[in-house]
Amino acid sequence: MAKRFALVLLVLMLVATATACGKKDDTPAPEAPVTPGEATGLDGAALLQEKCTVCHSLDVVYAEEQDAVGWAAIIDTMIARGAQVTDEEAAAIAEYLSLQ
Repeated sequence: MAKRFALVLLVLMLVATATACGKKDDTPAPEAPVTPGEATGLDGAALLQEKCTVCHSLDVVYAEEQDAVGWAAIIDTMIARGAQVTDEEAAAIAEYLSLQ
């Protein structure tokens, strides 16, 4: 009887230990940072190189510090001056630059 009790006690202790060790952490995982081009699916860096360096160097672009709204306004100004950029391309470029 004592051996059976000891065996049952041992099994219960193992189950309790396994349960405690396997307890799920309900803490939500941190959000991954947004990567350039994620929202539009377009490569903002490639578009920047292709569309914006027609008139000026990347040094001029990277000298600016804007958020996405500021970049969108600047890109709208460039489009008004003749830049050949679609709305989707403009959004991708603004997104990319705002994350730099």
